[in-house]
Amino acid sequence: MALKIRPDPRRPSGGYAELSAEARALPETEATVSVFDAFSERFLGLDGWQSDRAEFGPYEVVRDGDRARLVIGPEIVNRIEEYAALKIRVNRIEAELSWPDDVVPMPGAARIGGLAVARAAPAETTADTTGLLTGKLPDPGSEAPPPAAQTEDPAPEEQRRSRLPLIAGLAALALLICGGALAWFLMQPPSPPVVAERPEAEPTPPDPCRPEALAGLDGLPFAEGRALMARCGARVTPQQALAALEAGADAGDADALLLFGEIYDDAANDDPVETEIGLSLTPSASKAAEYYARARAAGSAEAAKRLERLCPDLRAASDTLSRSAAEEYCRP
Repeated sequence: MALKIRPDPRRPSGGYAELSAEARALPETEATVSVFDAFSERFLGLDGWQSDRAEFGPYEVVRDGDRARLVIGPEIVNRIEEYAALKIRVNRIEAELSWPDDVVPMPGAARIGGLAVARAAPAETTADTTGLLTGKLPDPGSEAPPPAAQTEDPAPEEQRRSRLPLIAGLAALALLICGGALAWFLMQPPSPPVVAERPEAEPTPPDPCRPEALAGLDGLPFAEGRALMARCGARVTPQQALAALEAGADAGDADALLLFGEIYDDAANDDPVETEIGLSLTPSASKAAEYYARARAAGSAEAAKRLERLCPDLRAASDTLSRSAAEEYCRP
């Protein structure tokens, strides 16, 4: 096979693939890539599959002995299913192949954990409590005083009999009072129900990550747009992030120019704009040097450090594009 494809070993999480061919078949320093689906007979374009041929790139070609290699990104990898029958063309090289299952798209889904329910252990019941719940009373036989210990009523039988009418009268009076109180209570009009006042709910603040808010990212100052992208993460589309980044770079914002250089710099790919939002550009050392130099001129000390690291590789590169970038941007 004239053309081979495998996962990019520098990005094991997915979204990138490495295409390689014999160096003599690909002598150029840059190459374009087109993808044709043999099943649907359509070409891959920026907006999906289409009837007209479309080319991605150009991509930088790196030589490794007798092989020439280039790396394609999510703009292609994220749109192809495994085992798809494809016809891939790199400059003049054209090969028919099946998309390997180990070249996977960039991950983007979040995991949601479950909820654990705590259950209380049943309380132990003591012997005394069990007795109360069952209604059993202690045996009075052992606690009752013996008949000899009871005191006798000193009053004669006639006095006890004379008290019975008085007790009966008092009981009847008590019943009459209770009956009158109950009748008075029943005759009272019912009290109106007490309705508890509900506190007014505080208005819910609008979601800063709603689609209409994110659509205006490019109209915000870059510092505000960068903070909103960091807060909203994957809810920001790569197109919205790129528009905000381009607006900041056009305005000469040092942070926007520095971030542009980091996205083009293959050695700096840990910014959330790349890892969470998925904004990716074809790696280019010369482009990274250009934006680092512009950010340095805008006052970014970090850009000056990154350009100082990148310049030795540009000077030592074999292609004229990198050496030209070194002469133009690596001057103090």
